[in-house]
Amino acid sequence: MKNFLNRYKIFIAWSAVALWMILIFCFSAQDASQSSDTSGTFARFLARLVNSNFDSLNNTDQTLLLSKCQFAVRKAAHFSVYGVLGILTFTAVRISKFRFCYIAAPLICLAYASSDELHQYFVPGRSCELRDVCIDFSGSLCGMLAVIIVTVILKKAKASKN
Repeated sequence: MKNFLNRYKIFIAWSAVALWMILIFCFSAQDASQSSDTSGTFARFLARLVNSNFDSLNNTDQTLLLSKCQFAVRKAAHFSVYGVLGILTFTAVRISKFRFCYIAAPLICLAYASSDELHQYFVPGRSCELRDVCIDFSGSLCGMLAVIIVTVILKKAKASKN
């Protein structure tokens, strides 16, 4: 029974990784206008937070501020989406008891970030940028670090109860 539960946990963990990768792929498959529409809503919200007089700015200043905010939103999205991938991948690798989990999980995330950027090269209006691979990989490393920190905290809490 215990062996079945372990296999079930491993299956669920890797299924979550695969589903998250599919979600990332779907976002990357959006052409330039679809991608801009997705991030544009958040960028407009951020622009209004940054400058409470946004609506009273002239068109040139609004466009400039929106452009800067959209850039920030896009990069934050890269970082956070890959942060979740880092959490899921590191968890799946640890549950699977990979021998070198601290190497395997980052390599999986780096390989996926690289392949994702390469995929964007073939999407109309999108580009393949090394900067985005670095942002993606940094996000995944932060996600993995979060798992490590939470694990250490939980182990210390459990040890203090015993």
